[in-house]
Amino acid sequence: MVSRFLHKCRILMSSAFIQPVVDAFDPRLLVSPPLCHVIDFNEIKEEDLFEIDIPLKFIASVGTRVHGLACWFDVLFNGSAVQRWLTTAPGAPTTHWYQIRCVLSQPIYVMAGQEITGRLQMIAHNAQSYTMYLSLSAKMWGPGAVQGGILQTSSGKLDLKEPYYRMSQPQSYTMAQDQQPQQLLQAQAIPIHTEDLDEVELLRQPSENTGSQLQ
Repeated sequence: MVSRFLHKCRILMSSAFIQPVVDAFDPRLLVSPPLCHVIDFNEIKEEDLFEIDIPLKFIASVGTRVHGLACWFDVLFNGSAVQRWLTTAPGAPTTHWYQIRCVLSQPIYVMAGQEITGRLQMIAHNAQSYTMYLSLSAKMWGPGAVQGGILQTSSGKLDLKEPYYRMSQPQSYTMAQDQQPQQLLQAQAIPIHTEDLDEVELLRQPSENTGSQLQ
């Protein structure tokens, strides 16, 4: 009886960690500045989207447990006369895309200033979505850091097609006054050529306190 119960618990836990969590969350939960990965849809080929490999490198701002990776996106509509940003970042007005969190089955423990490295690999599948493979590692901290050892590693496999919608009406969190969001993607940094976006002025440009960032 006990062994069957434990087996069912393990199955439920493994199924839960396969699902990315979709909701809006407080940006104060983030433990490091974000990392951006830029995709230029005017230049990229379709076959380049079948497999997306993103190396990860963060510096922890606080000492805490890291439970996974939070992801969102910004889109630049680079019109011939007007440029507009659409952001889904935490702290910005909530969109129907929300944000997603890829949760690891085992958290890793970090100290302030510690480097976190890893990789997010996204492989397209037949359900018109992606299987995501996430790994995060905390590097050695302190006198032994010069040896380049890895202190701890955690990884997981997630199906982007089967998310867990945690909140039906997610709350839009507002950046605190002492939080100064950084605009990581400047318009001139992306060589996008779009002459047919005459209606982009209908979209609101993110305000200065939305924290439009891509992680």
